[in-house]
Amino acid sequence: MTKFTSDLITLNDIVNKRYFFNIPIYQRLYVWGKEQIHTLLDDIVSACQEQKNTFYLGGSLVVERDPVVSNGLDYPVFDLIDGQQRFTTLWLISIVLGDLLTDYRQVKTDSGIRPRISFAIRPEVTAFFEKTCRGESASLPEARQLEDALQEIRSYFNNYSNNSNDKPLDTAVLAQFIFYKVQLILTRVPEHTDLNKLFEVINNRGVQLQHHEILKAKLLEKISRDEREPYSLLWDACSNMNDYVERNLNRTTQVDVVALYESKIQSPLSVFKREALASPTEIISALRNKNETADCAPTSLLSVLTTTTDFSRTDGVSENEESDLPDRVNSIITFSMLLQHVLRIYLHRSPAFPDADITKVSDKDLLAIFDAHWLKFKSAGNDVKAFIKLLWQVRYLFDKHVIKWVSVEEERVHAIRRLYVNRSRSRGTAYLQRLSSDAEPEFALLQSMMYHSQQMSTQYWLTPLLNFLLDNNEENVYLYLQHLDNNLLCSEANAPLIDRTHRYLVNPWHKETLLDAIISLDQKFDNGTQYPHYWFYKLEFILFLSQKSKNVVSAGGFRMTAKNSVEHVTPQNPEKESDRIPDELLHSFGNLALVTRSLNSEMSNKGFSIKKAEFNERLRGHGVSLKLENIYDNTRWQKDEIELHQKKMIHEFNQYLSTVKAQVQELISE
Repeated sequence: MTKFTSDLITLNDIVNKRYFFNIPIYQRLYVWGKEQIHTLLDDIVSACQEQKNTFYLGGSLVVERDPVVSNGLDYPVFDLIDGQQRFTTLWLISIVLGDLLTDYRQVKTDSGIRPRISFAIRPEVTAFFEKTCRGESASLPEARQLEDALQEIRSYFNNYSNNSNDKPLDTAVLAQFIFYKVQLILTRVPEHTDLNKLFEVINNRGVQLQHHEILKAKLLEKISRDEREPYSLLWDACSNMNDYVERNLNRTTQVDVVALYESKIQSPLSVFKREALASPTEIISALRNKNETADCAPTSLLSVLTTTTDFSRTDGVSENEESDLPDRVNSIITFSMLLQHVLRIYLHRSPAFPDADITKVSDKDLLAIFDAHWLKFKSAGNDVKAFIKLLWQVRYLFDKHVIKWVSVEEERVHAIRRLYVNRSRSRGTAYLQRLSSDAEPEFALLQSMMYHSQQMSTQYWLTPLLNFLLDNNEENVYLYLQHLDNNLLCSEANAPLIDRTHRYLVNPWHKETLLDAIISLDQKFDNGTQYPHYWFYKLEFILFLSQKSKNVVSAGGFRMTAKNSVEHVTPQNPEKESDRIPDELLHSFGNLALVTRSLNSEMSNKGFSIKKAEFNERLRGHGVSLKLENIYDNTRWQKDEIELHQKKMIHEFNQYLSTVKAQVQELISE
């Protein structure tokens, strides 16, 4: 072969053509985490449930190697040199789906069962997956990232119904969809290609316009040329989600953000005053004044579409002066997701769209969602200006009140950091800075609990929260989020989450019939690993509040972290037969805790006394699990202790629900 050739193939084609794939030694290790895995799964499941004819996985570059000969047949072998993360994830999904995708997952050869993918970079990893494909128990430190990915996929399927509250997930139908409808472009590289040069081209290739950049161009086209520039600048400042919006604005416009922050104005959407920096009208006025002074030329639509905003530091503030600010800040959602939350609020507030709402939040469907629910109705320039103004207001409140990933001593944690004016008397300068201390720790922890327990690619709870902040002072926002969480996720309501969250746009204090914790914490499953993770996360938050009210010292540093594995305190296969307990008790909520996969593996089949000693020595007080801390306060762990612990957890849960309900009733009746 002397030229590149590309084929559009399905998993069915891969099976019929007897393809094997290899991850070559020069490739990086598998690095995908929860967010990327869940996003891919969300996209595939959504396409399946919408009965789409195809789902495009993307492209993969391969180099053909010598075939494997088995059963008298040639099996072509390809080195994956680009696109291996998605391809490997799809294969891991086939492992979790078990018998439903056996033909794709593995092949029977003369030498036994062989996985469809092998790992030249780690031969022991290939051996690990050979065992996995044979249904044998296997664990390997070198395969930890892949093991974690498998656990994330299992966790996704186990918790799907609790998180999405949409159509039930039929894994058999999903497997058929994956096998026949998921397509990828397989591009074969000529045999004697210089791979070093090819990798350089791959790494340096230009990035295509993102969907939100195309949407920006479509919207700004509706605004007259002489008015377009300030709206474009507002959009650009909002689009960089991995820094604070006031810093984005200052770097690209040099507008005096300090003066805007210190000036208080009446908010048009509320009865109280906010800083002028929160007002898009005030910012647009400041930008126009600055442009008139500088005699700036208007921006063309072509330049808006083709110019990339430079967010490098040009504000005259040295890195030294901002040394208190964390090095890295990352948003919990993408800009495309934020745009869709804003669109939901915009439609709700627009008289032209009574009771209108989008059908889902989906990164990849951004353009289709805007077209279907707004742009097809011939929105005019004034509509676009109103939307971008709302976008700024929401983004400003998002940065002020919603958690971000913040780097603290080389650890990424969820935190809310508030603005203040830092004045340098020696230099006679003033600039905006974010405090290094957490604002509203309990409010941030509640958000963190909801973030970790809900779908990464939607976070539907953000829409009503941001809508509430537009109209209300922050004084009651923590109580509001408690109310929203309880009624949205701890209630008998069974409509899709996007429909249920819309009810809180219509009436922020909407109420549902709350579930008694006797029901939610006493569900019966064949295996405790099927228990919805939300209830564990929620209980951790409730236990934190309980400990804090009792002035427990360790409560102050507690944080929510990603956990994906349900631990049986009394193990399913105990080392000592005398430790075995009935299945109904074994898989009850009282005997379970949510931990990381590595900790679950570490605890394994050890008895209660050994687990307790190891936990107390290394993990107590470090925020691993407040539920486990409560469990390991016991001196023994038998039927009576398990049942008593479960009753205590149910009591804590119901007491919290009742307290919040009473506080809300008192507030809204004033």
